Amino acid sequence: MFKQLVPLSATTHRALKLSPNQPFDFASKMVFIPLSQAEIAKAAREYVIVFPLQHGVPQALTGYEADKNVYVNAAGQWMGRYIPAHIRRYPFILSEIQTSAEDRTLTGRQFGVQVDIEAPHLSDANDHPLFNEQGEPTAVLQQIQKVLMFLQQDFEKTQELVAELDALNLLTEAPIKLSLADGSPAKQLTGFRVVDQTVLAALPAEQLAGLRSTGALALVYAHLISLTNLQDGWIAKHAANTAPAQDEVDVEQLFGDLNDTLKFNF
Repeated sequence: MFKQLVPLSATTHRALKLSPNQPFDFASKMVFIPLSQAEIAKAAREYVIVFPLQHGVPQALTGYEADKNVYVNAAGQWMGRYIPAHIRRYPFILSEIQTSAEDRTLTGRQFGVQVDIEAPHLSDANDHPLFNEQGEPTAVLQQIQKVLMFLQQDFEKTQELVAELDALNLLTEAPIKLSLADGSPAKQLTGFRVVDQTVLAALPAEQLAGLRSTGALALVYAHLISLTNLQDGWIAKHAANTAPAQDEVDVEQLFGDLNDTLKFNF
């Protein structure tokens, strides 16, 4: 998705502006999209959620063929009600700044904003400036910074929750079958892990209570609920019949309070 990441700099990018009304072509080849625990319940209504083979966060499955995200149509519109936060934050991402052990002890971890300099979302036209004339972040950039830090923290929390599932051997590599809307033979999809419901059912009450208290059990429930999306030709049928999420977006929609479980404000 990110092609040429560079550190966002007030010196180099003083005139840069954000033009949010762009197509989602940048995600057209993504068939696995990372999800954070704050958005997992809403994502379960829209996508099949699976777990990577190695450590990592849950992923929304958005296609059944390599390099083809069926949630992005030919016009670059997102064909779904909910757009994952990882997609909404484009073209920005946080990168940890490497510091000495002493500095980390004194100030903690430090992050800087990086931007995909090739993204069509960036321009020098009459859009939303990222820096003012003094080189200070505008309100738009300040909000983006807050969103990125929240996502960083939430993805790290989600990784911890997945590690809890791993520790109890709840995740296992297994194929899933996807029915297609046109009646053609079902697709068998592999390359990820799912919750082993036999192991889940055998967990002692105290371990279930522990997963519930940390929030890890919510990932399990969202994943299991999401598997119902495999029925009735899920992806192909959905992509053919669902209206775009929105014709146009603005900065507030992307980086404001989206009125869902993932709050983009502080």
